Amino acid sequence: MATATNEHKLIFPDSEETERIQRVNTQLTKTERVKYLLVDREDGVEMELPRSLFQVLVQAAGELAKGNSVAIMHYEQELTTQQAADLLQVSRPYLIRLLEEGNIRYHMTGSHRRIRMGDLQEYKKVRDERRRANLREMVRVSESLGLYDTEGDPGSGDRG
Repeated sequence: MATATNEHKLIFPDSEETERIQRVNTQLTKTERVKYLLVDREDGVEMELPRSLFQVLVQAAGELAKGNSVAIMHYEQELTTQQAADLLQVSRPYLIRLLEEGNIRYHMTGSHRRIRMGDLQEYKKVRDERRRANLREMVRVSESLGLYDTEGDPGSGDRG
């Protein structure tokens, strides 16, 4: 597993690891086991994983199995505007506009804006909920106009 040398310690799977990670992910997600153990093969010491650590492992394995990179950051971590823009997958100028419009809380450290990870996650949650609601509304309107047939393919409704 390779790591980038940045503040987040970005972790991404090597091509040789992907298949093994996918097998681990399948095993972790197919069972409702309450207990997992780490075993040191050299001295035989077993250690039960705490539930919270197990949940982090499951989420990380899921993303790595898809070929995605992961980074572990704590909720209170402060991000630069570029880091926050990267996490939201938007441009830095667009993020600055969101900050200045009051959509995301931030504070100044000297002349630099800093965003708490928790505040960024809260904005992302609200943004994603709004997007899903808008999509549901678009589908509803399309169905009422006969432009979208939920029984068949999109666009196969009677257009008269």
